[in-house]
Amino acid sequence: MSISQIRMSRRCFTKLCHMLEILGGLKPSKNMNIDEQVAIFLHILAHNVKNRVIISRFHRSGETISRHFARVCNATIRLHNRLLKKPEPVPDNSTDQRWKWFKNCLGALDGTYIKCLVPIEEKPRYRTRKNDIATNVLGVCSQDMQFIYVLTGWEGSAADGRVLRDALLRPHGLKVPWPGYYLVDAGYTNGEGFLAPYRGQRYHLNEWRDGHQPTTAKEFFNMKHSSARNVIERRFGILKGRWGILKDNSYYPIDTKNKIIMACCLLHNFIRQEMEVDPFDDEGDNDLGTGDLGDDDVDNISSIGTSNEWTTFRDNLAESMGWSTDEESKLVEALVNMTNTGTFKADNGFKVGYLQHLEEALKVSLPNSNLLANPHISSKMKTIKRDWQCVYDMVNGSNTSGFGYDPERKCVTAEESVWEAYLQVHKDATRWKNKSFPHYEDLCIVFGKDRAQGNRARDFVEMEQEVNVEETQESDDDLLDSDNAASRNTNLQNDEASPSVISRKRKSRSDDGFNNAVGLITESLKEISKDLSQGIKFDMKINEMSDKIPSEIFKLTSLTQTEKFKALTKIRGDSVNLQNFWQMGEEHREAWVKYIVEHE
Repeated sequence: MSISQIRMSRRCFTKLCHMLEILGGLKPSKNMNIDEQVAIFLHILAHNVKNRVIISRFHRSGETISRHFARVCNATIRLHNRLLKKPEPVPDNSTDQRWKWFKNCLGALDGTYIKCLVPIEEKPRYRTRKNDIATNVLGVCSQDMQFIYVLTGWEGSAADGRVLRDALLRPHGLKVPWPGYYLVDAGYTNGEGFLAPYRGQRYHLNEWRDGHQPTTAKEFFNMKHSSARNVIERRFGILKGRWGILKDNSYYPIDTKNKIIMACCLLHNFIRQEMEVDPFDDEGDNDLGTGDLGDDDVDNISSIGTSNEWTTFRDNLAESMGWSTDEESKLVEALVNMTNTGTFKADNGFKVGYLQHLEEALKVSLPNSNLLANPHISSKMKTIKRDWQCVYDMVNGSNTSGFGYDPERKCVTAEESVWEAYLQVHKDATRWKNKSFPHYEDLCIVFGKDRAQGNRARDFVEMEQEVNVEETQESDDDLLDSDNAASRNTNLQNDEASPSVISRKRKSRSDDGFNNAVGLITESLKEISKDLSQGIKFDMKINEMSDKIPSEIFKLTSLTQTEKFKALTKIRGDSVNLQNFWQMGEEHREAWVKYIVEHE
């Protein structure tokens, strides 16, 4: 026997036989031991073969095979208390890339169609939207693709929501302990205990594989939701890939088929619990489910229905999903560091390769974050720059007044009347009212020089006013020049010299003026050359002093990393500060640097 024949290793087969005998009540017959009974049962499940094939292979009668098949199936179902997975909520400190976003989530659920054989009069109720005769099976699975709950037997025409409601109302049905919940697709109601994706947004994983990146919180939520909920589709795919009897029409009546489905689900759990590597992990295709677009404990959720609280819970989860506070802080720190070194800074953004540089920086500061240049950092960069621009335009906009930024509370401040007037035009700024934006000052270092200010922007009225002012000034200047010219003409008319004297005086004045002009130009050139030489020497000295600043700043141990970056920017960007730093005694430098960081 091999995995290809009975879908499990010899060790697992031996353990299964032992469990069926001890816990399932399976007994050997006079002519067939337990191993043979279980082998026949597993072979039929795996390959969906008819009785005559088993008769030829095992040399048993058809009646014997049918009888023992039913006995092993019943014994397997008795193992449900042992084999069904107990739901475990996702912990707060989870590092699983699929599930860490959904704290307290118990797993995922969905329905799938499995073809079956029913009486002719019942076929209309079992006919699906794809015109197949099938039963609608509700499956609930854990994060590691093990079954938590299975409800089979509902007609194929039943809606997924109806099947779920029935599962919740059964005495031994599905239990959803509060505050746990399951991920469901858009065919179910987004209600307490069942978290559905946003409708009207990209959702399925193949929609994100063509280079698309989420641009809103709802799209990002849907992408993460689909990635986690995909576990149920993979689980159904593996289940049907492992047990061929679930793929096609079988030769068993509907009641027997329901038992077979249950047994296949339990055996699926057994294999995943006992075998280190599931041989069908890579072979099972995703099963998209039905595609349909419901112990007594007071804390269990027993109904499905929409509620404002649950909708708010989903919205808050979507908004908070993404980067943790620590991850965002480390990204901003890496951005400031990269900006100050100037390696990847361009005139209006960053040079090619900056995302990979940030990825490497985060690998050092956050070794277990698994944040990649694409899609994580590139998407976050768009979000963080958009948020900064919104706050920056309020605080520093050319047409805004009354706004400020409180560095202690880390939020935008303004009078209520100022907020009301601004929000009437800028609806997107609503979320920054009374909300902290802790990285504003650091992001000003990163993006501040690139942000358009609109200081030169004018409309028609403003432009006309400026033109009128300029023309008034020009008119005043022309009037003053006219008065000066009239005064010079009066002096010339009062001069009584003869024409020849006037001519000689004009020639003499002309020569004297030319010589004086040449002398003045020569002296000016000398002064300019001297000033230029001194300026070049001064610039060289300033550059030399500026190049030595980083090593000196990083020697100051009492400063934080962010304070060091701010100090570099302020000192290197101001020649006065640069000279003061070097003229300051070493014993006073640290205090002076802290002063300019805090007060300038």
